[in-house]
Amino acid sequence: MIPSSDTTGPASNDYPPRHKDLTAEATTVASRARYLRILLLILGAVTVVLVVDAFQGTISSRFILLPFLAIGVVLKLYLRIRRQRDLLVRLIGLYDRALARIDGSQLQSGHTGEDFRTETHLYDRDLTILGLDSLFGMLATVRTGIGQRGLAHDLLHPPSREQMFLRRQAIQELTPRNDLREQIHLLGVNQFQQVAATFFDDWLDDPPPVFHPAIRYLLFITSALLLALLIAGLWHLSPWPTVLPNLLAVLAVQSAIAMYLRSRILSILKTASGLSNQMEMFRDGLSLLQSTTFVSPKLIALQQLSREPSNAVSALKKIQNQFAVVDQRDKGGVSLAISLLVCAGTHAAISIANWKRRYAAPMKQWLTAWAEFESLNALATYAYEHPENIYPEILPTGTAIFEATALAHPLLGAEAIANDIALNATQGLYLISGSNMAGKSTLLRAIGLNAVLSATGAPIRATSARITPLVIGASLALTDSLAEGKSKFLAEVERLHAILQLTDNPTPVLFLIDEIFSGTNSLDRRIAAEAIARSLIAHNSIGALSTHDLTLTDMAANPTLRAVNVHMASPDPTDPLAFDYRLKPGINPTSNALAILRLIGIET
Repeated sequence: MIPSSDTTGPASNDYPPRHKDLTAEATTVASRARYLRILLLILGAVTVVLVVDAFQGTISSRFILLPFLAIGVVLKLYLRIRRQRDLLVRLIGLYDRALARIDGSQLQSGHTGEDFRTETHLYDRDLTILGLDSLFGMLATVRTGIGQRGLAHDLLHPPSREQMFLRRQAIQELTPRNDLREQIHLLGVNQFQQVAATFFDDWLDDPPPVFHPAIRYLLFITSALLLALLIAGLWHLSPWPTVLPNLLAVLAVQSAIAMYLRSRILSILKTASGLSNQMEMFRDGLSLLQSTTFVSPKLIALQQLSREPSNAVSALKKIQNQFAVVDQRDKGGVSLAISLLVCAGTHAAISIANWKRRYAAPMKQWLTAWAEFESLNALATYAYEHPENIYPEILPTGTAIFEATALAHPLLGAEAIANDIALNATQGLYLISGSNMAGKSTLLRAIGLNAVLSATGAPIRATSARITPLVIGASLALTDSLAEGKSKFLAEVERLHAILQLTDNPTPVLFLIDEIFSGTNSLDRRIAAEAIARSLIAHNSIGALSTHDLTLTDMAANPTLRAVNVHMASPDPTDPLAFDYRLKPGINPTSNALAILRLIGIET
């Protein structure tokens, strides 16, 4: 297979030739496989002819061995070529999706991350972190469900400032590593094999039963005696009348032990069934993590985490054979018969229980290490495919600051409109006025999503930026809930209360609120909105309120709010619906009510 090399150029320059090389190699390998299939058919026909001639006595039967040997050699080569072809097809699929991302035809990975959603989260739904057409969906170029969970966690739980720097260093180191991304993609026996995020959770949390050490010795003795007696009888080392009573006696003892252990053994075998391939894939992933040379402290720490308190790869390899025994037993037939004869399933179950008792807690740590590694690699893929994005300057925790030049929404593709944002000690609050469809909510989400990306250590969609560590609270997507008997207004009040509680933490708050208290009259809305803003700003918070109610723009007159009026509207007075989605200073001076009426066919 043509090896992938580390690259420093943008993905748009590196992906197409790599895709072309892989496609060409796959064509060559497929041609070789076709020739080998033809050769196998020819050898098969020759073998049939020689077998017939041997039965007729026209040739010596020794000649039959030659085509069988040839078939064995060619078949082994064919299987190796077919495996190579399958790997190439998987890599071509990897680059098909990568090319679709960079040309904008398919920005989403197909993963939604909704399984990791917490209903009380303070910005997930509002900023479209998880779900359809989400930030998670764009970033989730991970191989396993474990990695999906790691990515979701990193997007929903901003780390400390120190961790932001450590994660950034790791992402920058991983960014050019296409070779590593290919190896991660090829984990598993095929492209459809997946390790779900919760696959190991229930198994690890279920406490294993305890077995007395003497039981294993008894089973070893009974199994050895059974085999010895069978060999003695089958090889006529002892007469069957002598062997049979002893054989039945040993079987009775073994059966009694098996019945005594039955309930505990079956519970282990039931939960262990199907774990073999998943455990192998997880082990191979950790082996890749451990064997790769890294220099960034974060990646080295993850490697170390996978080696504590003992090496994960070695420990997983020990138990892998036991899971394989369980899988073979589940196939039935001869495998099941042999397993029952020598108590292979029971031995495997006891080994699995003992292993889990020793390694359940460490394995959770290893899962955490792999989850974060895959998350960092996914963010590095995003960085590699968006070389125009920048890493913001992360300021010390203190006065809240979010300043960015040409900030754009990361989910909108090339058509996204960029705006300059300056929330700081001088102006801590944007009062964004404008009509519906002008782009106010999209701007709020652009600010929030880039703040989330910055916190993960990833680059953001801007040309320059200065940001302090921030805790995010948003109220943009609240609705009525009939199931909970909760109106949108009540949901908004509860959300705003939760955002206010964030100010109890030392990290400053970035608040993003769309159409605050839209269910109340203008006077009440103005009073309540100003009270909320005053409390937030007084606790070193920064943020933005959007509204189409111009009475809220009077809040800028209160100097304690450090508020500034900005607006989004059409630049063409004759066409108030021709929005340019640019942030402009001052209060929105236009109205589009008449234009909306004309849009639906009502003339005034």
